[in-house]
Amino acid sequence: MNSRYPQDSNIIDFIEVKMLQLVERYSTVGQQYHADACWSALDAYVSGTVDIIFKHGEPYVIDRENNDITILEEDD
Repeated sequence: MNSRYPQDSNIIDFIEVKMLQLVERYSTVGQQYHADACWSALDAYVSGTVDIIFKHGEPYVIDRENNDITILEEDD
């Protein structure tokens, strides 16, 4: 997966870091659906089709084309 920033840049994209942590956490606890959703969101983020913001620790995915916001919610 390529980053949004050039490899020689000194910018760390903490959204990528946090999403990778979520993928690992969900995989570890057996919530593969959520891990796959986070991976998919991260892939779309890196490709530039969506933005990801965090509110209260939860990732929100924003479609850059029509500004549609989606939360990746956990099932209770």
